[in-house]
Amino acid sequence: MDQQPTQSMDPLRIHRRVFLKGVLEAGAFSAVAAQPLFAQKTARSGDKVRLACCGIGNQGGSDVKSLFNTGLCEIVALCDTDMDAPHTLDIRKKFPDVPRFQDFRRMLDKMGKDIDAVCVGVPDFSHFPIAMLAMSMGKHVFVEKPMVS
Repeated sequence: MDQQPTQSMDPLRIHRRVFLKGVLEAGAFSAVAAQPLFAQKTARSGDKVRLACCGIGNQGGSDVKSLFNTGLCEIVALCDTDMDAPHTLDIRKKFPDVPRFQDFRRMLDKMGKDIDAVCVGVPDFSHFPIAMLAMSMGKHVFVEKPMVS
């Protein structure tokens, strides 16, 4: 007789495949559910989301371009600790008149009333303080961070 491996019947034990499926379904649902709300706000009022961007080189720069290309946001502030680095040149040229900062705290302090959301595309372990401060000020936040740190 063939014997099948027995699985635990513990209802609290969740298998990795079941967990990942649930996470992916929840993520897909939240993305689909949020899109009409975001689009409805901008289509109804004609307003664009006023976006501040922290980290404008490499992956952060790609995030800035992608968000701007949706046509749903206006870039109102740029922040990078090395604003003169070669990898930030593309974004600096694309948005020459946007205020620039090297410290996210100064940016949020000075321009907080003019910012609706913050894009955080900075290296590992730097995203947390930026995201937490922005959220504590009631700002929406997009954080580009690795899945596992």
